[in-house]
Amino acid sequence: MDRHSAVNVPIARVADSGGETPTTRRSLGMNRVDDGMKDEEEDTSLDRSRAERRGGGGGPTREEEHEEQPEDEFKSDLLARVLGLEDSPYRFFGWLEGGFMGNPARPSNGMNFGVNPNSVANAWKFQQLYLVAERLVEPNDRVNFGFRSDLLFGTDWQQFHMVGLFDRVFPLNGFGFDPVQFYGEVHLPVLTRGGVDIKGGRFYALAGYEDGMAPARPLDSASYMFGYSHPFTHFGVMSTWHVTDRLNLYNGAVNGWDRWINQNDRWGYAGGVSWDSADDRTSLSITINAGPIQSSRFFPVGYPLTPNGVTTPPYLARLRNVLYGGDSALLFTTVLIHKFSEALTVIGETDQGFEANVPGFGSGGTPQNAEWYGLGGWVLYTFTEKVTGVYRAEVFRDNNGVRTGFADTFYEMTLGAIYKPKTWFWLRPEVRFDWATGEPPYDAGHSRSQFTLGFDAIFLF
Repeated sequence: MDRHSAVNVPIARVADSGGETPTTRRSLGMNRVDDGMKDEEEDTSLDRSRAERRGGGGGPTREEEHEEQPEDEFKSDLLARVLGLEDSPYRFFGWLEGGFMGNPARPSNGMNFGVNPNSVANAWKFQQLYLVAERLVEPNDRVNFGFRSDLLFGTDWQQFHMVGLFDRVFPLNGFGFDPVQFYGEVHLPVLTRGGVDIKGGRFYALAGYEDGMAPARPLDSASYMFGYSHPFTHFGVMSTWHVTDRLNLYNGAVNGWDRWINQNDRWGYAGGVSWDSADDRTSLSITINAGPIQSSRFFPVGYPLTPNGVTTPPYLARLRNVLYGGDSALLFTTVLIHKFSEALTVIGETDQGFEANVPGFGSGGTPQNAEWYGLGGWVLYTFTEKVTGVYRAEVFRDNNGVRTGFADTFYEMTLGAIYKPKTWFWLRPEVRFDWATGEPPYDAGHSRSQFTLGFDAIFLF
């Protein structure tokens, strides 16, 4: 079965950061802004895990990034200039992304299984019209406040969808809307010099390297870990304690994985730690998610937007989940990043997930424990200031089939590039090969392998 076409649809995540030297930024294809933009460096955050990115689930670790508040998150000042707000403490920016993911095999169901977020085969999709409004908290010795709101229009809405919010409003694989983030934030100058930042509302999850925001990942397509292993957004409260100028601790209470407010749902925990080396060449983040991910009541049969790993046994449709509260999941995610030179950056990620008492997966429809785990690596190499080469390789094991629908081991290798003819216009071509060892998941269940090639275009404003 294909999780985008019928039963379960993967959902998504964020980017940020800055504060490095110009030569280091160029090592990841980061250029000086031109063509009427501000004469300052743009940082695409490809050398950061999601936990370390401003505007996401966590925040920057390095002290200079807080003090300088660099123009980060791959933003141009086009929208700010139009609004006359170049020098305002309020920031407005966004991008438009469209992509095409071709499959020479022409799958009978029209879907490229596992190739998220754009899983539709041989069709051009306007994936993201993404708008951001924010005011950053100031890392000083005073209490101060900020906020952020991210609005997504496009076919990627279902990647971010939060159960209970705009259910059944927009067509699957069609144009839709999702308010991906909306939170308030306060900076408290307590405990250490860096203080503590606390946000409340809806925000991106901490886990992983790749991001749902199009410019915040190196390729249009993402890994199986991105699509099937992690939560994408939370509703709740998250604190970032800047323990030192190299160490952050994250702690939060969240309303499950990818679900809107529901008085019947139990809350869980999301947290972690991030660390940067003194020479700024190595960073490490470890994140933890713990708590229930099933629903307190089973979804109707055929409910199209069930989050990853949330099951709906047909014989239990619409009934109360009597095991709810005893089916908690535990996910550990580690991201290690090292810059070997000004041109070469290597990223590694591991996931280990476990869930107890998954309904309907045992013999005779009984509950069963489940496991999933993955290992992936990215190599980024800057050939010129305009061209960065990207290679990704991954193995993902869904031991019991609760994440993907197949109890199988999945592999993929992807070769691509980030080409920036202008700092505000990007092209990202890619060639990808996927294969599996068990039940055929590709071409509507007819093949154990899949070849795709495509590209996306991003216009930053």
